[in-house]
Amino acid sequence: MSVRILVTGGNSGIGLALCKQLAARGCRVFMGTRSKERGAAALSSIADALGADVAARIEPIQLDVADDASVQAAAASLRSSNVVLYALVNNAGIGLNSGPGHVETLLNTNFVGPKRCSEAFLDVIDPDAGRIVNVSSGSASMWLRGQSAEIKQIFTSADTSWELLAATVQRESGSASMGGYGLSKAGLTAYTIQQAKKYPNLVCTSLSPGFIQTKMTAGFGARLTPEQGTVSLLKCLFEDVVSGYYYGSDGLRSPLTVTRDP
Repeated sequence: MSVRILVTGGNSGIGLALCKQLAARGCRVFMGTRSKERGAAALSSIADALGADVAARIEPIQLDVADDASVQAAAASLRSSNVVLYALVNNAGIGLNSGPGHVETLLNTNFVGPKRCSEAFLDVIDPDAGRIVNVSSGSASMWLRGQSAEIKQIFTSADTSWELLAATVQRESGSASMGGYGLSKAGLTAYTIQQAKKYPNLVCTSLSPGFIQTKMTAGFGARLTPEQGTVSLLKCLFEDVVSGYYYGSDGLRSPLTVTRDP
């Protein structure tokens, strides 16, 4: 049986590059996409680039990580088909080009979205060998390293509760740099530490893909291709990694206050 992996935000950017690589490896891929049209277009592009056989291993699934009903419907769809996932990749996100005044939307997508998906899909992830991979960012470290010792403790301790973390993220959101993007990803990395403690049977990691050329980073000087942004993703999916840890774009372990994007 093929390894089955769900990638949120899989129809463009790093998510699309990952879906291509996973399908080329022989995995069965569920491509999370906010609309059927975007999913169909992405699938067509994969068929053109890699052939119909590779594209046939990918199934678009309508999934908006910012919407409870959408996430629950997607999970119910997999459940009804008796799908058992090897891994959930929480890749969907918005950020650098989301515009001013959208911090609540950004936090709902980047910070709460992965929690929403992880909890909804938990019972369809392999309980013995399953993994959850959260796509964070070097911006998380850039934000956290300038914070007080108290905030650093909140964002790096396995004993921090979700309630305290969420309240701290909300409190800091009004003054956070980059429109709250780094804060949202720091919150996601902190949540990963909580996941590792809460789900000891799973391997839960967060990572930076690097500064990658995507629609989200357009105009900010990113130089790496989406394909180059999957190094740490593939490591966290298939190699020996430590649950709760954060990995740099080169796939090496990185302290949460150090940006590792070579």
